[in-house]
Amino acid sequence: KQWYQRRVAITAGNLSAKYNELGWRRRLQSLQSIDEGFQKILQNIDSKNTTIIFTSDNGFYFGEWGMVLDKRQPYEVTIRVPMFASGPNFPKGSSPDTVVLNIDIAPTAIDVAKKSGVTRPKPGLSDQSYGLQFDGTSMLSLLETPNSRNSFLIEYHGMGDGLESNNSCAHLNMRCWYKSNKVWYTEPKFDIPDDEKFCFCVDSKNNTFTCERRVNNKNPRAGDSGDFTNFLYCAFSSGFNEYYDLHKDPFQMKNMWETLPEDQKLELRSRIGRIRECRGFQECNQLEQSGFGDGETMRF
Repeated sequence: KQWYQRRVAITAGNLSAKYNELGWRRRLQSLQSIDEGFQKILQNIDSKNTTIIFTSDNGFYFGEWGMVLDKRQPYEVTIRVPMFASGPNFPKGSSPDTVVLNIDIAPTAIDVAKKSGVTRPKPGLSDQSYGLQFDGTSMLSLLETPNSRNSFLIEYHGMGDGLESNNSCAHLNMRCWYKSNKVWYTEPKFDIPDDEKFCFCVDSKNNTFTCERRVNNKNPRAGDSGDFTNFLYCAFSSGFNEYYDLHKDPFQMKNMWETLPEDQKLELRSRIGRIRECRGFQECNQLEQSGFGDGETMRF
């Protein structure tokens, strides 16, 4: 792992573990009100004429890799979120094994509107403007061609300059503050003595990364060599690199970057640069769908 994660894992202690556990409980409790509110919404709409998309902005880690409760890393627990869609155009009870992203929500809404007879969002807007170019695509088209995406881009820009921190918890180019028993004012509270606290560094300026997540849940690793069909590769602004083979290491515990041959490192770096610069679903998807060495299996 990169230096920021190693530092947080080393400095985290018993108080941070208790904070993680309580944060998990409080989030489960908050979901009860979401369930109740969502149920009321469903009871007051015309389900035959309404499309609903239910999702979240990000996942959380609660102690994985020794990290304190947060979300600013490119791993499975943070990038995977629920995505449910319901409406007249979605087949009931289906669970397609396809990659759907938050960039697909806007094109899905436009596609549903078109299929419902809405030709233009508002009077005076040209058909050309209605055909906006998105990096994502409609979920309805993904239902028709479920294998049309197997790779996608992950980006994050780290925060932290030391000025937002307080007292001895401040660290240059990091975003840190103390956690005490004042962190939550409602039950269940962070019940620790008044004189106890721990330094929580949530982010760093060079925790800035660009990643490619290539997904293949169906093809298991072949023997000891395996292939590059189910991986996460990340390039950090600090020059640090991470590569995880999700067939072999689903919990992303062992960074395999240093074991890769140089030509394969160059290919990964080149791919991520091209994916970052592409525009529109057709261009980006064609690039992301391409294999290594023009579709050939990449081995190490």
